[in-house]
Parts: sequence; C-alpha cells; structure tokens
Amino acid sequence: MMMRILLILLILPLSVLTKAGDSVILTGKAFEKPQYLPVDEAFMLTASRLDESIRLHWLVQPGYYLYRDRMKFPGFKNMPKLPTGKRKFDEIFGDVEVYYDELVIKLHDSSRSALNSSKIDIIYQGCAEAGLCYPPQKREIDLNTLQLKSKNVQE
Repeated sequence: MMMRILLILLILPLSVLTKAGDSVILTGKAFEKPQYLPVDEAFMLTASRLDESIRLHWLVQPGYYLYRDRMKFPGFKNMPKLPTGKRKFDEIFGDVEVYYDELVIKLHDSSRSALNSSKIDIIYQGCAEAGLCYPPQKREIDLNTLQLKSKNVQE
C-alpha cells in the first residue's frame, strides 16, 4: 500500500507537467537549438507611394524587434521623424528603444539630398529575442517601381 502511494506521488506531478506542455525537460526542448527566420522574413519591409513621400512599412514577426537608433537614411538631409519605441535592455547595445510588431515611417521627397535620383537607401538592424542579432541590413528602393533590393552595407 505504501508503495502505491509513493508511486502516485511520483507520477501525479509528471502527468500535470506533461498535460500542461510547458515542461522543457519532459518535451526535450531544453536541448533544441532555436530556429531563426531569415532576415527578410523576420522583418518584412514594403514600400509604397503616399502623396509626396515614400511610406516604409516593416512587419516584425513575434519574438523579433528592430532597433530605433540603428535606422539610417543616407541621402536624406534630415533624419525622418521616427515613432517612439519601447525601452529595452539589450545585452549588446545596453538601454535601447526597439520596435515590436510593426513600424511605419514616412520619407518626404523634399528632404532627399539628390532629388534627381530614382533610388534611395535605408539601413536598419534587428534581433531575435532568443539571442540572434542580424547584421545591419541595407535596402535600395527604386522610386519608380518601389521594388526593394538588398545591398552590402559598405556599398
């Protein structure tokens, strides 16, 4: 009888953990490496024309974020107005502002340095909460077609 009680006391907590599905030890997830999305899936960027400006829209996947202060817009006289991000302590950059879920920025044509150019460049950087930081990304936007092209950051 004592053996049955002991066995029940051992099995009951395990069945609760298994039922909840949250036990990383029982499910084996403690030993799995995190799976990271390709950068263009983690931070899906699109460009559209809106009056005399270009609207940039990033759709940021759950578990990922973009750095506010890592946004750069070479070829623009002034930094565009960026929305306030959420404060976060980042192991690489310390106290930072980041964007979760989505980010929308308007780039006004009149603030471009070279108005005759049909292309603009943007640079941004983001990370996964699970620990991967992507290198800075540079995208060239063709203002005629609004197509995006990946470029080397040093270009």
